[in-house]
Amino acid sequence: MKGRTIPAAVAAVLAAGLTALTGCSSDGPGGSDSTGGSGGGSPAALLALPADLDAEAVAGGKQPAFEPSDVHLAVGRTFGMDVRVAPLQHGWRLVDPGDTALLRRDADSKQSTCAPNTAGCGHTVRQSWTATAAGSTTLTWRYVDLASCKDAQDPASCRTLADKEVRITVG
Repeated sequence: MKGRTIPAAVAAVLAAGLTALTGCSSDGPGGSDSTGGSGGGSPAALLALPADLDAEAVAGGKQPAFEPSDVHLAVGRTFGMDVRVAPLQHGWRLVDPGDTALLRRDADSKQSTCAPNTAGCGHTVRQSWTATAAGSTTLTWRYVDLASCKDAQDPASCRTLADKEVRITVG
């Protein structure tokens, strides 16, 4: 198999706030609740972290850093971030959960899985927050070198390869 390339459309998908899932089958909740509330349905705003190959290209200086994303929510609405979790040396970790007075962290939900014994395949987890008060805050994820972590439970102790910020305005 020749080297994979990530289409430029990925950036457009992120900017549009749509989900970009890769390579695995879905067996997640897929609810049809369009209210964007905290009832387990679709969030009012949904993004996906950049693909591993994109993050590695940023880390290697082969493409520009990831631009911050802006999300606007009404109180009571939810924001979701799809994070691909794969058995790789590098991975995305939430390092700044934002202002907890404005956003309540909801339970994570598995959005996809891999067939058993599939080498290198990961799954997608949706991290979700519900807006609880008006204001602005920023959530930050880092694409880190997991082998460099001084404390496995603290992503801030790992070597950072790339960052992704999401600026959330509630009101």
